[in-house]
Amino acid sequence: MEAWRTTKRTMAMVTCSGALACGGGPASEAPVDEPAQDAPYHILVTNDDGIESPGIQALVTALGEVGEVTVAAPCDQQSGTSMSISLDEEFRVRATPAGNCVEATPASAVRLAIRALAPESGFDLVVSGINIGANVGEISHMSGTVGAAMMGAYLGIPAVAASQDSGPGDFEHAAGIVARFVSELRRRGPETGIVYSLNFPAATAAETRGIAARPMGGSYFVIDHEEVTGDPGEEAADAEGERRFSVVFVPPETIPAGSDTEAYNEGLVTITPLRFDWTDRPTVEALEGWDLNALLGESGSGG
Repeated sequence: MEAWRTTKRTMAMVTCSGALACGGGPASEAPVDEPAQDAPYHILVTNDDGIESPGIQALVTALGEVGEVTVAAPCDQQSGTSMSISLDEEFRVRATPAGNCVEATPASAVRLAIRALAPESGFDLVVSGINIGANVGEISHMSGTVGAAMMGAYLGIPAVAASQDSGPGDFEHAAGIVARFVSELRRRGPETGIVYSLNFPAATAAETRGIAARPMGGSYFVIDHEEVTGDPGEEAADAEGERRFSVVFVPPETIPAGSDTEAYNEGLVTITPLRFDWTDRPTVEALEGWDLNALLGESGSGG
């Protein structure tokens, strides 16, 4: 693939126009301290399915009605990369009509864009998606879509991750909901250190049952492995004792009540706030009750 290294601050702006073809009722009238709306609102858009994915293209179009959009997304498929980063000495970035095509993981694409491709005022929001495949429940930990948004949160920028079932659906409808959610976040002021994860069932606008905020819980599938035995006459293992396994997806035994997975399986669009800080503070307090220095053994505390 022909590409080149970025040597200066460059920015591929993708600004969209046209009314959103998505309905919806009026925004909540709850009183909030609204930030100024006249200043440019800079949105970084990325994904893990690659820059040519129809999900990101629908998202860019819809978000163009909300702010000024910069695209920096992987050049190819990067699903399941979570928040992993590329440690190559050079990052290759190719300018395309769709935006900045980055030869790196989604999280690295976000980090590069924030550090080297951002406008002078910086980005106000990172939006990752729309992923082809839902990321409800514990699957979120493995998602490159969520991981890219987490990199934004890590670097101090509020972030949104959007995913849709891999079955037949309506990316434009989902993108319109994301755009309206982003507008509401802008109005209210998003919380830093949080990734707002939106998941859409495979449904058209007419089929969408509603939207619900739910905590992470369970999984709508479980990743497992099974050994590949091979066809008759084919050796399943080589002389060194090598064994082969394939990834399989199996349904979960149970789904927690009140979880995002339960709501998603019931046909609802779910919104789950995910905190970048994974610390469980009650457990920290419990550990402080241990005699932790005793773990040093005979070496003592060194003090």
